[in-house]
Amino acid sequence: MRRLNAILTAAIMVLFLLHGMMGSMVLLGGNNSALKALAYVSVGLVLCHAVIGCKLTWDTVKAIRKSGKGYFRENLVFWVRRLSGVLVLVLVVFHMLSFSSQGSGLNYRLPWFTGIRLAENLLLVAAIGLHVLSNVRPAAIAFGIPGIKKWAGDILLVLTILLIFMAAAFLFYYHRWNVL
Repeated sequence: MRRLNAILTAAIMVLFLLHGMMGSMVLLGGNNSALKALAYVSVGLVLCHAVIGCKLTWDTVKAIRKSGKGYFRENLVFWVRRLSGVLVLVLVVFHMLSFSSQGSGLNYRLPWFTGIRLAENLLLVAAIGLHVLSNVRPAAIAFGIPGIKKWAGDILLVLTILLIFMAAAFLFYYHRWNVL
């Protein structure tokens, strides 16, 4: 099950980066028709990843309970990984609502992109960053990648640049809705 989850994680990362970059281009004024299909596939994989993550978390909590060790202090990184995943799930729902259509038929209208929606989407970018960064090491172990420390700086740099670009696209989109 852990191997399947690792494969799902890799697929989700690729789809997230594609969705994030293509979506950022749309927010900046471009057009892309493949974005919606990509988003639905991503959501399906994220839900599968979440179900497997819940099962693995349950198994781990049972093992911790049996060992008699503390829950939080000794396992802080474990709980950061899990809680950031839950936060991502909640914020993905808000993200979907931010860009869902209103109306029917040929009238396609986006909801007004308010400051609240901007905050939700910026929090989503931050939560995904936290979740991905806290899970780089377990993912590398799952794929048998030795010496992740020498690649960590490069991974962090690329991911940070991409997340900043996505956050900037949300800020530009908000500015376009509310100022221009």
